[in-house]
Amino acid sequence: MLPKGTPKAMLLVALVVGIAAIGLVRFAPFGLAAASQDDADVAAKIETAMAAGPPAISADATIYDLELDDAGNFVVLREGSNGWSCFPDAPGTPGIDPQCLDQTWMAWLAAYVAGEEPATQVVGLAYMLQGGSDPSNTDPMATEPAAGEDWVTTAPHVMLIVPGNMDLTAFSTDHTSGEPYVMYADTPYAHIMMPVAEGEHEQ
Repeated sequence: MLPKGTPKAMLLVALVVGIAAIGLVRFAPFGLAAASQDDADVAAKIETAMAAGPPAISADATIYDLELDDAGNFVVLREGSNGWSCFPDAPGTPGIDPQCLDQTWMAWLAAYVAGEEPATQVVGLAYMLQGGSDPSNTDPMATEPAAGEDWVTTAPHVMLIVPGNMDLTAFSTDHTSGEPYVMYADTPYAHIMMPVAEGEHEQ
């Protein structure tokens, strides 16, 4: 994703994931705080974010906006209690791509935004049950597809990150196969994408 030399201002403007597929596709973080947003807009964002994961997880997850407050933290739309964090659809991507992340993935995201290597200590899980759109399956720094290429569209999936230097070469990097594959292979942000439903895959 983002090399250590990337200026912080650029990181904020170019932010994720569709992580991811946080995968997180990067989005502009500037905007109104949740307190000043229209109640209907906040409710719609919360509903979209909750659709990313199973109800047993998203019902009690903290819901964040895709905007940052003055301290550089994601704006909280709804406090949660189960340690999971969900984000709404990123409007700058062509698909619907909300996501729910566990604490390991949130630490991964913090490192990604800071342009640092994640220090993953335990297995991390994330859900994107509405699918995702990413500018690249290989370049974590990409903010738009390379010339002549389209957005990478993925079916509903679960994402897995593992600690240490685990060998991921047993997995393909072919995101069109419908089988589990590696995203951002050979970078500090490599993770496994696991489709959980049929859907269109394209590059």
